[in-house]
Amino acid sequence: MRKIAVLLLAAAGVGLAGAASAADLGTAPIYRKAPPVQVFTWTGGYIGGYIGGAFGAEDVVTGVPLNGAGAPIFAGPAASYGYNSSVIGGYTSGYNYQFAPNWVIGYEGETGYIGLKGSSAYAGSATSIATTRAEGLYSVWAARFGYAFDRSLIYVKGGAALVDFETGVSNGTAGTHIDTMHTKYRLGYAIGGGWEYALDNKWSVKAEYLYLGFDNNITTTGNFTGPPTQVWTTTSLPGIHTAKVGLNYKFDMLGYVLGIVR
Repeated sequence: MRKIAVLLLAAAGVGLAGAASAADLGTAPIYRKAPPVQVFTWTGGYIGGYIGGAFGAEDVVTGVPLNGAGAPIFAGPAASYGYNSSVIGGYTSGYNYQFAPNWVIGYEGETGYIGLKGSSAYAGSATSIATTRAEGLYSVWAARFGYAFDRSLIYVKGGAALVDFETGVSNGTAGTHIDTMHTKYRLGYAIGGGWEYALDNKWSVKAEYLYLGFDNNITTTGNFTGPPTQVWTTTSLPGIHTAKVGLNYKFDMLGYVLGIVR
Protein backbone atom coordinates (compact mmCIF):
# COMPACT_ATOMS: atom_id res chain seq x y z
CA MET A 1 0.00 0.00 0.00
CA ARG A 2 2.84 2.32 0.87
CA LYS A 3 4.42 1.60 -2.53
CA ILE A 4 1.21 2.51 -4.34
CA ALA A 5 1.01 5.83 -2.48
CA VAL A 6 4.60 6.62 -3.36
CA LEU A 7 3.94 5.90 -7.05
CA LEU A 8 0.85 8.12 -7.05
CA LEU A 9 2.77 10.99 -5.44
CA ALA A 10 5.57 10.58 -8.00
CA ALA A 11 3.10 10.68 -10.89
CA ALA A 12 1.46 13.78 -9.48
CA GLY A 13 4.85 15.45 -9.13
CA VAL A 14 5.70 14.71 -12.73
CA GLY A 15 2.30 16.14 -13.88
CA LEU A 16 2.80 19.33 -11.86
CA ALA A 17 6.28 19.74 -13.25
CA GLY A 18 4.98 19.36 -16.81
CA ALA A 19 2.23 21.91 -16.20
CA ALA A 20 4.73 24.36 -14.73
CA SER A 21 7.01 23.88 -17.73
CA ALA A 22 4.12 24.49 -20.13
CA ALA A 23 3.17 27.62 -18.22
CA ASP A 24 6.74 28.85 -18.48
CA LEU A 25 6.69 28.32 -22.26
CA GLY A 26 3.43 30.28 -22.68
CA THR A 27 0.72 29.90 -25.35
CA ALA A 28 1.90 29.20 -28.87
CA PRO A 29 1.85 32.43 -30.97
CA ILE A 30 -0.92 32.90 -33.57
CA TYR A 31 0.28 34.29 -36.89
CA ARG A 32 -2.12 36.39 -38.98
CA LYS A 33 -1.59 37.35 -42.62
CA ALA A 34 -0.89 41.06 -43.04
CA PRO A 35 -3.59 42.92 -44.98
CA PRO A 36 -2.57 43.68 -48.59
CA VAL A 37 -1.20 47.14 -49.27
CA GLN A 38 -3.73 49.07 -51.39
CA VAL A 39 -1.99 50.50 -54.46
CA PHE A 40 -3.57 53.59 -56.01
CA THR A 41 -4.52 53.41 -59.67
CA TRP A 42 -6.07 55.90 -62.07
CA THR A 43 -8.05 53.13 -63.76
CA GLY A 44 -11.79 53.70 -63.56
CA GLY A 45 -14.59 55.99 -64.61
CA TYR A 46 -15.14 59.43 -63.13
CA ILE A 47 -17.50 62.38 -63.05
CA GLY A 48 -16.79 65.92 -61.92
CA GLY A 49 -17.30 69.65 -62.24
CA TYR A 50 -15.13 72.62 -63.16
CA ILE A 51 -15.00 76.40 -63.24
CA GLY A 52 -12.64 78.75 -65.05
CA GLY A 53 -12.32 81.46 -67.66
CA ALA A 54 -12.10 82.00 -71.43
CA PHE A 55 -10.90 84.74 -73.79
CA GLY A 56 -10.23 85.14 -77.50
CA ALA A 57 -6.86 84.28 -78.98
CA GLU A 58 -7.05 87.28 -81.36
CA ASP A 59 -9.55 89.70 -82.86
CA VAL A 60 -12.69 88.72 -84.72
CA VAL A 61 -12.86 90.18 -88.25
CA THR A 62 -16.22 90.77 -89.97
CA GLY A 63 -16.17 92.02 -93.56
CA VAL A 64 -18.24 94.86 -94.97
CA PRO A 65 -21.64 93.58 -96.14
CA LEU A 66 -21.60 92.66 -99.84
CA ASN A 67 -24.39 92.61 -102.40
CA GLY A 68 -25.14 89.79 -104.81
CA ALA A 69 -22.48 91.06 -107.23
CA GLY A 70 -19.83 90.94 -104.47
CA ALA A 71 -19.59 94.74 -104.13
CA PRO A 72 -19.57 96.38 -100.66
CA ILE A 73 -22.70 98.37 -99.80
CA PHE A 74 -20.61 101.04 -98.05
CA ALA A 75 -16.97 102.06 -98.15
CA GLY A 76 -14.30 101.40 -95.57
CA PRO A 77 -12.37 98.49 -94.03
CA ALA A 78 -13.69 95.40 -92.28
CA ALA A 79 -14.63 95.60 -88.62
CA SER A 80 -12.04 94.15 -86.23
CA TYR A 81 -12.89 93.62 -82.57
CA GLY A 82 -12.01 91.42 -79.62
CA TYR A 83 -14.06 89.21 -77.34
CA ASN A 84 -14.65 90.13 -73.75
CA SER A 85 -13.52 87.56 -71.19
CA SER A 86 -15.98 84.99 -69.88
CA VAL A 87 -16.47 82.71 -66.91
CA ILE A 88 -16.92 79.08 -67.92
CA GLY A 89 -18.28 76.22 -65.87
CA GLY A 90 -19.82 72.79 -66.29
CA TYR A 91 -19.35 69.08 -65.74
CA THR A 92 -17.01 66.35 -67.00
CA SER A 93 -17.14 62.58 -67.31
CA GLY A 94 -14.65 60.06 -68.58
CA TYR A 95 -12.64 56.89 -68.13
CA ASN A 96 -8.93 56.25 -67.48
CA TYR A 97 -6.84 53.11 -67.90
CA GLN A 98 -3.40 52.86 -66.27
CA PHE A 99 -0.80 50.48 -67.74
CA ALA A 100 2.90 49.59 -68.02
CA PRO A 101 2.78 50.70 -65.09
CA ASN A 102 2.79 54.53 -65.06
CA TRP A 103 1.13 55.46 -68.34
CA VAL A 104 -2.53 56.49 -68.48
CA ILE A 105 -4.85 56.70 -71.47
CA GLY A 106 -8.47 57.75 -71.37
CA TYR A 107 -11.43 59.63 -72.73
CA GLU A 108 -13.04 62.78 -71.34
CA GLY A 109 -16.13 64.74 -72.29
CA GLU A 110 -17.08 68.14 -70.93
CA THR A 111 -20.18 70.25 -71.33
CA GLY A 112 -20.47 73.73 -69.93
CA TYR A 113 -21.41 77.36 -70.37
CA ILE A 114 -19.38 80.02 -72.19
CA GLY A 115 -20.27 83.69 -72.77
CA LEU A 116 -17.80 85.43 -75.08
CA LYS A 117 -19.08 88.57 -76.84
CA GLY A 118 -17.62 91.27 -79.09
CA SER A 119 -18.84 94.00 -81.44
CA SER A 120 -17.68 97.05 -83.39
CA ALA A 121 -19.04 99.76 -85.67
CA TYR A 122 -17.64 100.12 -89.16
CA ALA A 123 -15.47 103.09 -90.10
CA GLY A 124 -17.58 103.53 -93.25
CA SER A 125 -20.95 103.28 -91.47
CA ALA A 126 -21.07 104.26 -87.80
CA THR A 127 -24.58 102.83 -87.35
CA SER A 128 -23.71 99.40 -88.83
CA ILE A 129 -22.54 97.09 -86.04
CA ALA A 130 -20.64 93.83 -86.51
CA THR A 131 -21.25 91.40 -83.65
CA THR A 132 -20.02 87.93 -82.73
CA ARG A 133 -21.06 85.90 -79.70
CA ALA A 134 -19.81 82.49 -78.56
CA GLU A 135 -22.52 82.11 -76.00
CA GLY A 136 -24.45 79.26 -74.41
CA LEU A 137 -23.65 75.59 -74.01
CA TYR A 138 -20.49 74.15 -75.54
CA SER A 139 -19.00 70.64 -75.55
CA VAL A 140 -15.60 69.01 -75.91
CA TRP A 141 -14.87 65.32 -76.60
CA ALA A 142 -11.21 64.46 -76.18
CA ALA A 143 -8.68 61.70 -75.64
CA ARG A 144 -6.21 61.98 -72.75
CA PHE A 145 -2.70 60.56 -72.50
CA GLY A 146 -0.53 61.04 -69.46
CA TYR A 147 2.16 59.87 -67.06
CA ALA A 148 1.41 59.11 -63.40
CA PHE A 149 3.85 59.36 -60.52
CA ASP A 150 2.84 58.98 -56.89
CA ARG A 151 -0.67 60.50 -56.92
CA SER A 152 -0.01 63.04 -59.67
CA LEU A 153 -0.99 62.73 -63.31
CA ILE A 154 0.47 64.99 -66.01
CA TYR A 155 -1.47 64.69 -69.26
CA VAL A 156 -2.11 66.06 -72.74
CA LYS A 157 -5.56 66.20 -74.26
CA GLY A 158 -6.96 66.58 -77.77
CA GLY A 159 -10.22 66.15 -79.63
CA ALA A 160 -13.26 67.99 -81.02
CA ALA A 161 -15.11 71.08 -79.77
CA LEU A 162 -18.62 72.30 -80.51
CA VAL A 163 -19.53 75.95 -79.83
CA ASP A 164 -22.65 77.96 -80.66
CA PHE A 165 -21.77 81.20 -82.52
CA GLU A 166 -24.05 84.12 -83.35
CA THR A 167 -22.50 86.51 -85.82
CA GLY A 168 -23.32 89.05 -88.52
CA VAL A 169 -24.08 92.74 -89.07
CA SER A 170 -27.06 94.78 -87.92
CA ASN A 171 -28.22 98.35 -88.51
CA GLY A 172 -31.61 99.48 -87.28
CA THR A 173 -31.45 103.00 -88.69
CA ALA A 174 -34.59 103.93 -90.58
CA GLY A 175 -33.97 103.68 -94.30
CA THR A 176 -30.70 101.75 -93.84
CA HIS A 177 -31.88 98.52 -92.28
CA ILE A 178 -29.32 95.68 -92.33
CA ASP A 179 -29.65 92.33 -90.58
CA THR A 180 -27.38 89.38 -91.38
CA MET A 181 -27.27 88.01 -87.80
CA HIS A 182 -27.46 84.19 -87.63
CA THR A 183 -26.80 81.53 -84.99
CA LYS A 184 -25.02 78.30 -85.83
CA TYR A 185 -23.00 75.61 -84.03
CA ARG A 186 -19.48 75.26 -85.38
CA LEU A 187 -17.31 72.16 -85.03
CA GLY A 188 -13.65 72.83 -84.22
CA TYR A 189 -10.77 71.16 -82.43
CA ALA A 190 -9.53 71.17 -78.83
CA ILE A 191 -5.94 70.71 -77.66
CA GLY A 192 -4.23 71.27 -74.32
CA GLY A 193 -3.11 69.56 -71.15
CA GLY A 194 -3.11 69.69 -67.39
CA TRP A 195 -2.23 68.26 -64.01
CA GLU A 196 -4.46 66.12 -61.79
CA TYR A 197 -3.78 65.12 -58.19
CA ALA A 198 -5.55 62.34 -56.28
CA LEU A 199 -6.57 63.43 -52.78
CA ASP A 200 -7.47 59.82 -51.93
CA ASN A 201 -8.67 56.74 -53.82
CA LYS A 202 -11.86 58.49 -54.99
CA TRP A 203 -11.42 62.28 -55.14
CA SER A 204 -8.99 64.27 -57.27
CA VAL A 205 -8.43 67.91 -58.22
CA LYS A 206 -7.13 69.23 -61.54
CA ALA A 207 -5.89 72.34 -63.32
CA GLU A 208 -6.15 72.43 -67.11
CA TYR A 209 -5.53 74.62 -70.15
CA LEU A 210 -7.47 73.97 -73.37
CA TYR A 211 -7.41 75.78 -76.71
CA LEU A 212 -10.53 75.67 -78.87
CA GLY A 213 -9.71 76.27 -82.54
CA PHE A 214 -12.06 77.25 -85.36
CA ASP A 215 -10.07 77.55 -88.57
CA ASN A 216 -12.97 78.57 -90.75
CA ASN A 217 -15.21 81.48 -91.67
CA ILE A 218 -18.92 81.97 -91.13
CA THR A 219 -20.91 83.52 -93.97
CA THR A 220 -24.35 84.88 -93.11
CA THR A 221 -26.98 86.40 -95.37
CA GLY A 222 -29.74 88.84 -94.55
CA ASN A 223 -31.96 91.71 -95.56
CA PHE A 224 -31.05 95.23 -96.59
CA THR A 225 -33.25 98.24 -97.33
CA GLY A 226 -31.91 98.10 -100.86
CA PRO A 227 -31.52 97.91 -103.58
CA PRO A 228 -30.24 95.22 -103.36
CA THR A 229 -32.62 93.60 -100.90
CA GLN A 230 -30.23 90.85 -99.82
CA VAL A 231 -26.65 91.13 -98.57
CA TRP A 232 -24.11 88.80 -97.00
CA THR A 233 -21.14 89.08 -94.64
CA THR A 234 -18.21 86.83 -93.77
CA THR A 235 -16.72 86.61 -90.28
CA SER A 236 -13.33 85.09 -89.47
CA LEU A 237 -13.46 83.31 -86.10
CA PRO A 238 -10.42 83.31 -83.80
CA GLY A 239 -9.49 80.54 -81.40
CA ILE A 240 -10.51 80.56 -77.75
CA HIS A 241 -8.19 80.09 -74.76
CA THR A 242 -9.69 78.37 -71.70
CA ALA A 243 -8.28 77.64 -68.26
CA LYS A 244 -10.07 75.79 -65.48
CA VAL A 245 -9.83 74.03 -62.14
CA GLY A 246 -12.00 71.02 -61.35
CA LEU A 247 -12.94 68.30 -58.88
CA ASN A 248 -13.49 64.67 -59.97
CA TYR A 249 -14.95 61.60 -58.26
CA LYS A 250 -13.59 58.22 -59.45
CA PHE A 251 -15.54 54.97 -59.52
CA ASP A 252 -14.72 51.55 -60.96
CA MET A 253 -18.00 50.50 -62.57
CA LEU A 254 -16.34 47.60 -64.42
CA GLY A 255 -14.94 46.23 -61.16
CA TYR A 256 -18.33 46.62 -59.51
CA VAL A 257 -20.07 44.68 -62.29
CA LEU A 258 -17.45 41.91 -62.22
CA GLY A 259 -17.89 41.67 -58.45
CA ILE A 260 -21.62 41.12 -58.87
CA VAL A 261 -21.01 38.46 -61.55
CA ARG A 262 -18.67 36.58 -59.25
